[in-house]
Amino acid sequence: MNSPFKPTRRFLLSLCIVTSFSVHTGFLAFLQRHSLWFYSHATPHVAGIETPWLQLTDKAPRDKILREAFETPPASEQTPTPLTPTVEPTPLRLTHRSINVPEPSISPPLPLPFPIEQLLAANNDLFPIRNFTLPPLQPLDLFASLPHDLLASTPPEEKTPPEFLPNIENSSSNALIAEAPALDHHTLSASNIPFSEPLVLSAPVLNEVSLPKPATPTLPSPNMPQFPSLSELETVNLSNCFDSEVVFLPREDGPGYIFAITFVAHPDLDLPKLRQNIFFLIDRSNSIQQDRLIASKNAVEKAINELDADDSFNVLIFDSKVEKLFPTLTPATPQAQVRAETFLDKIILGSFFSFPDLYKPLLQTIPAEVQENELYTAILLSDAENLGKKNFQREILHDWSLRNAGRTALYAIGMNSDQHLATLDTVCAFNKGRLYSSSTNRGIKRKLLKLIKNIKYPVAKNLAATAVSRGPSGKIELYPKSSVAPHLYMGQPYVIIGTTETLDDFILFVQGRLKDRWLNIKKNISFLNAKKGGHTLRSEWALKQAYLQYELYVADDNPKHLEIAKSLLEPFDLQAAFE
Repeated sequence: MNSPFKPTRRFLLSLCIVTSFSVHTGFLAFLQRHSLWFYSHATPHVAGIETPWLQLTDKAPRDKILREAFETPPASEQTPTPLTPTVEPTPLRLTHRSINVPEPSISPPLPLPFPIEQLLAANNDLFPIRNFTLPPLQPLDLFASLPHDLLASTPPEEKTPPEFLPNIENSSSNALIAEAPALDHHTLSASNIPFSEPLVLSAPVLNEVSLPKPATPTLPSPNMPQFPSLSELETVNLSNCFDSEVVFLPREDGPGYIFAITFVAHPDLDLPKLRQNIFFLIDRSNSIQQDRLIASKNAVEKAINELDADDSFNVLIFDSKVEKLFPTLTPATPQAQVRAETFLDKIILGSFFSFPDLYKPLLQTIPAEVQENELYTAILLSDAENLGKKNFQREILHDWSLRNAGRTALYAIGMNSDQHLATLDTVCAFNKGRLYSSSTNRGIKRKLLKLIKNIKYPVAKNLAATAVSRGPSGKIELYPKSSVAPHLYMGQPYVIIGTTETLDDFILFVQGRLKDRWLNIKKNISFLNAKKGGHTLRSEWALKQAYLQYELYVADDNPKHLEIAKSLLEPFDLQAAFE
């Protein structure tokens, strides 16, 4: 039988919910009364200012925290206690007045953007107010880090520093005594030390010492290069080892005279030889034809056998492509000569469509660096057919010559029937070389062997000539310029061509680089015993003038220079370049 007082499940659930709600409500009420940061139902209004952010804190603890952080201390607490640094005595003596240090001051806090006084309320006794104070100021000693040898004791009666005397004439002793005034330690303090004047020790008093008058200070001079002396240059004077011959004739194009000076070394002159590095460049393009290619290969094979053992060589075969005998220059040993003979025998004529590209093989003859005891020479065997095109002319005469900068001397072996022989000769003249031409294919071998004999014994390079007139109005010009002047070879005459306004005597200086020293030749040139020149001298002078016009044409591409060069060469039946 069911009792009417037996609880049902729904009743028990309701009872549990009510009980749980009561417990939680009581717990929340407890937290609200005893917790600091619990939410407050009252929304405070301070002086009519809405402050919803204050709802997160209770009023009493909140006001205390604000008081601790922002409250301005009473007026009695705002006045800082004056800082009086203690001054310790120091034995350092100064020549100038003391240095004042401004007394530190504490600035008042900046005003807040809202009236914080109105936010502060009662219950200030919950938390004590903390006052922040600065640590005591340590005494300022500016001279603690100075060296101890500058510190000396001085009797206290010395108050006035001695006057600095830069010029002392009456002295009788060699002792230097440093005198300085004593510093009143009772008046020195960190608060009266001015920084307006530099800190300088007192000037020393010199007793009985005779010192020279100091020189007037001057500005420091820039670093100038040190010019070596003649002994440091190791110059060799070979003026008496060369004979000179002078020929001259009047100019036809204006006042003045043309002259040529030829130097010939004495047969018994013994100079060290420069090491040779020779490139043989053989053109195998279809324009060469088979007979000329065979003659060129035989000539190079014979020339390699004439090289000395200390010389190096390489063979480059080219048309539109380049093929090398060795990867690099190789000494002219018997084994290398045998390999060169085998390599030359395998060379065949290029295809019908092949054409010579001179720029590629010539570019591979330029060394990265030239030692003082060596020379580089390139010997070109080609008809230079592509020099008829303007773009190839500029590549060789301007680009390659500028890149080469005289490091490799260029010689060429051509034939009289070649169309662009004059242009090839100009390329050689721009690069310290010259052109040899033959009338037949068989003559190529003879011309090449003659060239090898002429350049076999080089003794000096980088030659430069300078003339100084003995007359009051003599003006002398010399050709070629030092940048394109050929090297000096033993047994070969060295010719310098020039012009002069008068027949006054002059001094000629020729300088260059030997293997390990400098060459110097000085000659007194006189026209009293000079010979009269002829057609050969005039044609050489016209050719030198044409080279100058070609150089201008390569620089500015103005065809007027070619017209002038052509007019200079026509009287001597010489072919003009760039045609």
